[in-house]
Amino acid sequence: MVNESQGSSSRPNAGAIGSSSTTRSRRHAIPEEDATKLQFGDFAEGEALTLTEVATLLVAARAAPNVPPAPDNKTYKSTSEYVNEFQNASMEVSESMRTALMARPGFLNKFEIAQIMYLKPERVEVAVALIPSLERYSQGDEQESQLQQLLDDVRGMARYGVRP
Repeated sequence: MVNESQGSSSRPNAGAIGSSSTTRSRRHAIPEEDATKLQFGDFAEGEALTLTEVATLLVAARAAPNVPPAPDNKTYKSTSEYVNEFQNASMEVSESMRTALMARPGFLNKFEIAQIMYLKPERVEVAVALIPSLERYSQGDEQESQLQQLLDDVRGMARYGVRP
């Protein structure tokens, strides 16, 4: 029979699961990710695409000259099926939406732009509920009005297929 207190004391810091030195080194090694604060860690410099854009890229990649056939695996097939089922706008409409949402540089993050394009929220309150980082625009000021106008524009483009 092993004496538990003796077994744990024979190893230094055995009871301390995350010593301060281990925790400190892990914090520096792994960038913090929190989408509500627009902190994306390793993906911060990446692009945020809508499903329509992903579908277009998948088709274009397969149509390019000298490209091998599409991978014959479950992941590729599932991704392709999902994108084709849930894309909700033509590429032309997506481009118009992205152009409108990017008209004010710095107003929206590329992640927020992609989410608005896909979700098409009706009101600022709904947008904030779905995309918490937009809370900075729910103060009842001019910026909230500007966001509401952008949401209206996006919904109009999705509905009519052209720039309102």
